[in-house]
Amino acid sequence: MNRLNLLIVNKRLTDKFGLRLHSTITEDTLEIRPEDLDKGTGFCIRVTLGWRNINAEFVADRFAANLVRIMGLAGDHQKQWFKVIVNGVLTNISEIKMKVNSVEVNHTMPDMWPSDWSRLYIMVSKRPIIREELTSSELQEHTVTIAGIMLSLIIPLLPLEENEIEHNLEGLPEGAISRIEVNRYERNILNREACILHHGLKCKVCSFNFESFYGSIGRDFIHVHHVTPVSRLGPNYTINPVTDLVPVCPNCHAMLHKKTPPYTVDELISIIQSNPPVAYSG
Repeated sequence: MNRLNLLIVNKRLTDKFGLRLHSTITEDTLEIRPEDLDKGTGFCIRVTLGWRNINAEFVADRFAANLVRIMGLAGDHQKQWFKVIVNGVLTNISEIKMKVNSVEVNHTMPDMWPSDWSRLYIMVSKRPIIREELTSSELQEHTVTIAGIMLSLIIPLLPLEENEIEHNLEGLPEGAISRIEVNRYERNILNREACILHHGLKCKVCSFNFESFYGSIGRDFIHVHHVTPVSRLGPNYTINPVTDLVPVCPNCHAMLHKKTPPYTVDELISIIQSNPPVAYSG
């Protein structure tokens, strides 16, 4: 693990999840800790490289009982996020183990979890990983992936407040207010992560993939588009990131919003198909 570049690991995870992270490393173990939680009352993600696997564990601090208790009180919407994310990551890992109060629980059935939590343990594992054959870049990629999966599972249960830009809505036209509300759903970290885990990173309209075209600088880049009509949004609206959101490239995203209400994905696909590409000369 000492071959890892911690600056790159932290930056990629911070860019993806919006959390400030601090990492420490030993020969076989990496510990990633959110900076906004005090050491002793928070948690770390412990990534361990074995001979044939790589594991990530959620490890609560010694005095984190209150945090664990609050996580156990997560609402139905948060549990739905967790379930969607679990189903999305199952193809990328070999095993998930989850224990509440030292008793193993079914990670795919959050409705069956107890609500009174005093202890929490989660472990995700990926194998086979042939340790002696890993290049530094491959080790870096596996580490970011497994740590990201663990953060994806933990974040829905955490008592986090969204750090969103304040908008003064007075005097704005109805269309602008509606667009701000849609932006809020599209930019939510949990909504975005659950949408991408289910749908992937390819544009639903034109199939463009940024990493395939741009290489590493395009990794994980895509916009997320809210397909549910604005008329259904409201204070009691609960988003379903699988059915309400789709990944789209910025170009297609802009074209979807060329009218109000926006074009549907299928409508924009039909428009593209009816307008074959034209070769432009410089």
